Amino acid sequence: MKHRIGIYSGAFDPIHKGHIAFALEAMRECGLDGIVLLPEAQPRHKPSVSPLGQRVELIKKAIGNEEGLSIFIPRSKQFTVAQTLPELMSHFNDSNLTLLLGSDVLRTFSNSWSKLETLLQNVHLAIGLRDHDTTAYVQKAIRDLEKEYGVPITYYIVETPHKHVSSSAIRKVD
Repeated sequence: MKHRIGIYSGAFDPIHKGHIAFALEAMRECGLDGIVLLPEAQPRHKPSVSPLGQRVELIKKAIGNEEGLSIFIPRSKQFTVAQTLPELMSHFNDSNLTLLLGSDVLRTFSNSWSKLETLLQNVHLAIGLRDHDTTAYVQKAIRDLEKEYGVPITYYIVETPHKHVSSSAIRKVD
């Protein structure tokens, strides 16, 4: 039987309780064997981030006691379908992959991700509700993606009490 691995890519600048809560709830709701956090050296739409090494150390501390969570540093500086997905599929070759992402990412998915059809054909999605997004919004966004790309999408909607927590808000406080 294939393993079921969640892939959670992002800036994690800084990692916070919302990230951890989403990962753990996605692991439970999606029946995943584990979740791998992929901190991006140059995250999409974020021109200024803390050094990767600093973020990696904070992630290691944050997930230290959480069973099933681990970290993976991809060769590419940003998650891309062309570079990162093949690397992950090779590294986790005995696994079905589920990509974790926030519902806010759906707003720019089609415009910001090249080769999106390839991604949607090869992974399931675990979509964490963010801010004021609703299940109905996510369901419509998925239907629109299915129409646009002609691909059935397997997805899960994940909600946690921390959907309003954001790294940018935490950085403003510091």
